[in-house]
Amino acid sequence: MPFQNLPNWVQLGAFFLAVNAGMINVLGLMTVLHQAISHMTGNVSLLAISLVQGNADTLLYALAIIISYVLGSMYSGLILANSHFRLGRRYGIPLSLVAFFIVLCWWFLPYWPRYALLWAAVAMGLQNAMVSHYQGAIIRTTHLSGVLTDLGLALGYFLRGLNVGRRRVMLHLLILFGFLGGGIIASWIYPLLQSDALLVPAALSLVMSLVYWLIYWYYRHT
Repeated sequence: MPFQNLPNWVQLGAFFLAVNAGMINVLGLMTVLHQAISHMTGNVSLLAISLVQGNADTLLYALAIIISYVLGSMYSGLILANSHFRLGRRYGIPLSLVAFFIVLCWWFLPYWPRYALLWAAVAMGLQNAMVSHYQGAIIRTTHLSGVLTDLGLALGYFLRGLNVGRRRVMLHLLILFGFLGGGIIASWIYPLLQSDALLVPAALSLVMSLVYWLIYWYYRHT
């Protein structure tokens, strides 16, 4: 089973990526637009409602958010050419771009909030696509539907007396509590910093990028 050999540092990385996404999503929800950013299910539903109701403004904006998320994932594919995690790939580049796109969101938010949040959607699409597999294991860090499903399955297996991989459960719990913790942090700092709160996840993305570049450099020279 791939999860049995999942290194601690992979789990730690997934945790901090989930913290980042949790902060971004809450900050999107707490702006004047109350817009979900890190996952697209609600936005696709909003698109469907707008189509039926004939609300062109909401329809176009929901479509723009969805397209921005897809473009972020496209950037990840162009840069990495593979969504399976392997030490030695240049993950520092997409992490730096995540930080850059969040800074763009922060820059434009006071003036064009609708336009600004498109950059946050690009950042989340890029982050989610950056690492989606590790040795056959599916890793998603910007939304929780799959995580909660897998936790529910693990609970059902446990109640039936079946074997439940501890590493699998631990990874999903880290992503869940990382996303929750990021949301709590964002909810706490937004009343204090307002739009400047976006600089916190931008800084976290940049720190993760720098840490990975150090790991990458060490890996390449040993």
